[in-house]
Amino acid sequence: MNTTAGATLRREAVRLPQPSSPPASTGAGDPSGAPAFPASWYPLCRSAELAPGRVIRREAFGVPLAVFRTTRRTVAALQAECSHMGADLARGRVVGERLQCPLHHWEYGPGGACAYIPATGSIPARARQAALPCQEHYGLVFAFLGGPPAFEFPAFEATDPTLFSRALVMDFNTPYPVLAANSFDSQHFATVHNRVLLEPPALRSASPYHLSVEFRARVGGAELHDRLLRLIGVDVVELSAHCWGGNNILAYNARTNARVLFALLPLDAGRTRVFILNVLAERTAARLPRLARRLVVEVMHQLTVAFLRSDIAVMRDLQFKLGVLLPDVDRPFIEWVKYWKALPLAPAPALALTGEALP
Repeated sequence: MNTTAGATLRREAVRLPQPSSPPASTGAGDPSGAPAFPASWYPLCRSAELAPGRVIRREAFGVPLAVFRTTRRTVAALQAECSHMGADLARGRVVGERLQCPLHHWEYGPGGACAYIPATGSIPARARQAALPCQEHYGLVFAFLGGPPAFEFPAFEATDPTLFSRALVMDFNTPYPVLAANSFDSQHFATVHNRVLLEPPALRSASPYHLSVEFRARVGGAELHDRLLRLIGVDVVELSAHCWGGNNILAYNARTNARVLFALLPLDAGRTRVFILNVLAERTAARLPRLARRLVVEVMHQLTVAFLRSDIAVMRDLQFKLGVLLPDVDRPFIEWVKYWKALPLAPAPALALTGEALP
């Protein structure tokens, strides 16, 4: 890790290994100069934005995507520039289980292959779009960048997957690793959140795609959420944050049973869309009347957002310049950077339009 003053976090593109292969830690740079991002599950939008038959445009990884839901409710994400002449597929329409280009009515299936061309019965093999495998979790559409998913979506343990808050969505002019590393910056818990650590944080890894940090901290501060915690007898919090793929943070509070998901989407190398939501723990849900559960998870979400306001103010427009790092105090952060740099990369899902006739 470079600790020279002014150094910034950068990644060079390497070939994505097969899921059974160990992650690549180094590699040659991408000759195109396009930014590369770790192979992971990335949030694209809220599920509620995609009614059956609807298509929306989303920017991700520096390229446009057409995200749509078929009439049978399958969700798909295709590179938005049509392989024929570059028309915007996000301006097209859903026809059954396919997405139709608005210009020449070529139709693409969820896997990206062209299945119908009105002008010919012979479909070239190259008539296809880059496609991302999609799944829905906690009211969000996630897409895996990097071919077949290298790991399962990291769902919370001991939670009801149907009981979650509406996600808060925010855009930052900040590179996504700056935001992802925040949970591993142990100093900021005391300076920004008035949570004084009672012991050194513990780091663990369950796979090459995972790194977690666990710590205990005393609750200080005079904000409403601080006073509410002390009022219910929580003077010490036991927190853990699990990072998967470098962009998904699953946070657990053992004392309050809170579960918070931070899912990050790099719009490009310098901008990030952040999705934040709460999920209700099974133990909490079991103590509540059924009609009260969704209300409680929404209240927990509002308290989470209040806790994060200080972070939001500080992190906007932040660009890391790694200077003098402290080996002991900054150890969780340093280990997160090492973990992030070792993640296998996937190229941006773009298809080059050469201008040549399709074979």
